[in-house]
Amino acid sequence: MKIRDHLNAGSTNGQALVEFALVVPILILLIIGLFDLGWAVYADNMVSNAAREGTRAGVIVTKTDADIRTRVKNTAVGLNLSDGQIQIQPSPNRTFGTPITVTVVYSYTPLTPLIGRMFPSGRLILQSRSAMMVEGVLSP
Repeated sequence: MKIRDHLNAGSTNGQALVEFALVVPILILLIIGLFDLGWAVYADNMVSNAAREGTRAGVIVTKTDADIRTRVKNTAVGLNLSDGQIQIQPSPNRTFGTPITVTVVYSYTPLTPLIGRMFPSGRLILQSRSAMMVEGVLSP
C-alpha cells in the first residue's frame, strides 16, 4: 500500500507539465496575433494620415507631384511606400478651385499564419483616399 501511494504522489506534476505544454503554444499565438492586429491598425492609421497630409500639401497650386509623394512617404513612417502606391488626381496640373484627390494603397501581410488565412490572398489591402479643394499660391 505504501508503494502505491508513493507512485501516485508525483503524477500531478507530470499532468501540470502536459497542460502547460498544450496551453503555451496557443497563448503565444494569441499574443503574437494581438501584436499583428496592432500593427495592422497602425498601418491603417498611417495610410489614412499619409493620404490626408499628401492632399494638404497638394492644395497649394505650386506643389508638384514629387512634393506630394515626398510628403506622403515622410508621413507614413515604417511602411516604405513606393510611388506606385500613391495616386494623385489630377496630375500633374491643378488649378485654383478644383479638387485634388490623393489615394494611398498599402498591402499588409500578417506575420501570424492564422490571421493571414482570414484574407483570400493572405494580405490585407489598406486604402485611403483624401480630397480637398486647391486653394492658392504659397507666398514666399
